[in-house]
Amino acid sequence: METGKQFSIEATIHGKRTQIQVTPAETTDGVTFYKCMAGSEEITQIRNDEGYWKQIWGALNSDEIVAIGAIIDSYAEKNKIVS
Repeated sequence: METGKQFSIEATIHGKRTQIQVTPAETTDGVTFYKCMAGSEEITQIRNDEGYWKQIWGALNSDEIVAIGAIIDSYAEKNKIVS
């Protein structure tokens, strides 16, 4: 996925439908991760690690991370984005 190309998704966070701005970024060794913002607050950073979505920063539960990851996967497939 193109680094820095921000897009919006909607996911349930803490029981509430939330608009999330997702910005792809890369670690220094080239691994893509996603910064997720709700309004002006960064709520998590996640990455897909060998087919599993993992939180690298934040305090969301595993179900929320999996849901956000699935939405990112769906967005990428729909828009033909590759990492």
